[in-house]
Amino acid sequence: MSNVTEIFRLFFFDGWRRQTLIMLAMLLGVAAENVSIASLWPIIGILTGDAAVLNSPAARLVTDGLAVLHVPPELGPLLAFLCAALTLKFALSSGGLIFVGKEVARMTTELRVRLIDAIVRARWSHIVNTPAGRLTAALGDEGERASAAYRSGGLFAVKLTETLMYLVGCLWISWEFSLLAIVVASILWVAVARYVRIARRAGRTKWKSTHRLSSTVVELLTSIKSLRAMNRQGYLGTLAAEHADRIRSSVEKEFYSETAIKALQDPLLGTMLIGGFYVGYTYFNLGLVELIGVVWLLRRISNGVTAMRGAMQRVAIDGVAFWSIQDLTAKMEREAEALHGGKPAHLGGACRFEDVRFSYGDRTIIDGANFRLPVGEVATLIGPSGVGKTTIADLLVGLHEPAEGRVLIDDLPLTEIDLARWRSKLGYIPQENILFNDSVMENITLGDPKITEQQVIAALKLAGAWGFVEALPQGLHEPIGVRGNRLSGGQKQRLSIARALIGSPELLILDEATSALDQDTAREICQAVRGLRGDRTILAITHQPIWMEAADQVLTMRHGKVVADTPAA
Repeated sequence: MSNVTEIFRLFFFDGWRRQTLIMLAMLLGVAAENVSIASLWPIIGILTGDAAVLNSPAARLVTDGLAVLHVPPELGPLLAFLCAALTLKFALSSGGLIFVGKEVARMTTELRVRLIDAIVRARWSHIVNTPAGRLTAALGDEGERASAAYRSGGLFAVKLTETLMYLVGCLWISWEFSLLAIVVASILWVAVARYVRIARRAGRTKWKSTHRLSSTVVELLTSIKSLRAMNRQGYLGTLAAEHADRIRSSVEKEFYSETAIKALQDPLLGTMLIGGFYVGYTYFNLGLVELIGVVWLLRRISNGVTAMRGAMQRVAIDGVAFWSIQDLTAKMEREAEALHGGKPAHLGGACRFEDVRFSYGDRTIIDGANFRLPVGEVATLIGPSGVGKTTIADLLVGLHEPAEGRVLIDDLPLTEIDLARWRSKLGYIPQENILFNDSVMENITLGDPKITEQQVIAALKLAGAWGFVEALPQGLHEPIGVRGNRLSGGQKQRLSIARALIGSPELLILDEATSALDQDTAREICQAVRGLRGDRTILAITHQPIWMEAADQVLTMRHGKVVADTPAA
């Protein structure tokens, strides 16, 4: 019973109106089929001339119904009525199944869209603490499995509705025989229960192993170059193979349970029909017409029970993926970033840190930072790796909030500022280029239709990138390959700078933006950025001396504090 409860909880997860309409359509469809079965009585009665059949309750029901429509109870109209009833059943059932398909498509889309929206809105600290493989799996294979679970839940509800209506038809013909049908259906149900339990355990194991494999693959792809350079790639390959082997074992068990249920269907169905025919004729004295109707309905009932068990098996296998996505989405939504929606910010004087303290758990990263970034100047932030330089930038952007102290923009605390509007005034250039397998134009505009080609060209010129872009065969519309692999390192970094400049930012942040480049290319980019000073405030987080030489002030992080050193000459 708990399995059935889970199925209905899944199917009615986001409401009941559309789902109830689906079940109502199937209910009316089976009712039409039951009426078509009842029309067999007068048809056979006319063909055989059997008065007892013509006077049976089923025959009278049909002939009285036709009389209301002023249709004579003759063979032609009766056959036409039978065809019409079957057609109506087909139309209603098809409509219900089409509705199920639309609901599955809608739910599948909404699952992913809601999750993506929740990820985009979540706090930065929560995102970075969520394994990338977990998110990848949720948006990929897990999303497909969740869709399959929802589809199976809908199929279960549909088949349950149909089976109950077929059982009503059996009750109308012979209540004694219907009780026997219930017993036999229960035997069919119990016969495959073991295989459903096997499927449920296999589904959970597959879900866990798929998550671990996804995380391993992400780690492999992000570190494959260095590992291959040292011939150490076998480590992650071994981990991936272990998880893949567990998935293989789970898939085998899934296949075994599915095959067992299908293998049981034919002998159980055949035994049920043959036994039903024998019992109905021998013990319940059912005539030929009643036996035809009962056997038809029994076949429908047994098929419905088998279909429900199959649907239950799929929910047992894939339902864990559905609830996993819902759980992940709910957690992301609870961790939504507070954008404050406060006052608009304009950087007209300086950015300041006042006694700022920040910790990751029990580890203090910033311990009383005090410094000032005047408008229009270039500031370089230096210090050992892991000391917290990037955290300074994150606090300035508003990705983190200080545990103590304040970050101020022109004497206005960042906690009182509309963060969305503040970030729209920033340009951020990370160490690792984030470029997409698209054109130069799309990588700069990020799909914003309000940005014109003239604005893109202007940003490329400011970044010193227009020269090489103009020389490309398709210019702005030249594809740059996966992660920009058709460009050099310096060219990719210049595109990142152009992207950061497209919105005319008031504050430009470079986080180790040239550390992976050769000295000549890094110097060129440094000079290009230096040329932007005056109209923009620039904060460069770096280890490279060229940036210290270009800075108006050099800030050094020491023991969680920021110390202003002598400005570069």
